[in-house]
Amino acid sequence: MRFIISLIFIFAVTATHLSAQKAVTTFGILLRPGFPSAYFRTGPISFSDSTTSYSLVQESGLSYGGVVRHEFDKRFSVESGIVYTRRNYRFNLSDGPYSESGAFRIIGYEIPLTGLVTIQLGEPLHMSAGLGASLDLYPSDVSTSGNNYLHYSARKRTSNLALNAQLGAEWRSRKSGWIYLGFLYHRSASPTYTTLIEYYPNADFAGAYATQGRTELQGDYFGAELRYYFHQSPEKREERKRNSR
Repeated sequence: MRFIISLIFIFAVTATHLSAQKAVTTFGILLRPGFPSAYFRTGPISFSDSTTSYSLVQESGLSYGGVVRHEFDKRFSVESGIVYTRRNYRFNLSDGPYSESGAFRIIGYEIPLTGLVTIQLGEPLHMSAGLGASLDLYPSDVSTSGNNYLHYSARKRTSNLALNAQLGAEWRSRKSGWIYLGFLYHRSASPTYTTLIEYYPNADFAGAYATQGRTELQGDYFGAELRYYFHQSPEKREERKRNSR
C-alpha cells in the first residue's frame, strides 16, 4: 500500500518538473483479454467444509476502456483513464457421489495512473515499459444459485488499490496514430471479495445448509493489450493554442 502511494507521489513530482518542456497529449482506446495463471495468483483455489469439497477457478476475462497519455518528452510520459474489467469465475462442489458446478462474474472499474519510459528502436518502432498504481472500484456484490447451492460474493470494500506493470511495443505513424501491443500484470494490494458457497441437500432450500465453503478473491490478472492512440503532434497543439487567443 505504501509503495503504491509513493508511486503516485513520484509521478506527480516528475510531471511538475517536466511540465515546462514541449508536450504531447493523445487519447487512446484499449482492449485487454485477461488470462488465469497460478504464477500470477489467479490459479485454482481448493477449500472444504466437513464432507463437501469446493474448488474455484478464475477463467479468462475482458477489459476495455479509454486512456489519455501526456508525453513530456520522447522518453517519459504519464497515462491515466478509465477501464471496464470483467472477471469470470467457475466453481465446483462435490459431496460424496453428488457434484454440481456454477459460474459468476465480477464487474469492476479501474482508474490507472502509470509512468512510462519509451525507447525508440527505429523510425516507427518504439518499446515502452510502465509502472503505476490503479484505483479499482467495485459497484456491487454478486449472488447466484443452482439446484443445490447458494452462492454469494461480498465486496470487502468498494474500492481497492492495485499495482500495474506493463511492457509493450508501439508502431507510431505520423499520420495514422499509434498502435500498441503488449502485456500487463494487475496485482491488487489486498483481497477484493469474500466468496461464500452453501450446499443444501434439499433442492427447495427448505432446511438449513449442510456445509458452507468460504474463500477470498484477490482480483489479480495477467492480460494481453491492444491499444490505438489518436496522435496529436506538438506543432498542431501549439497552433491550436495560438488560434484560441
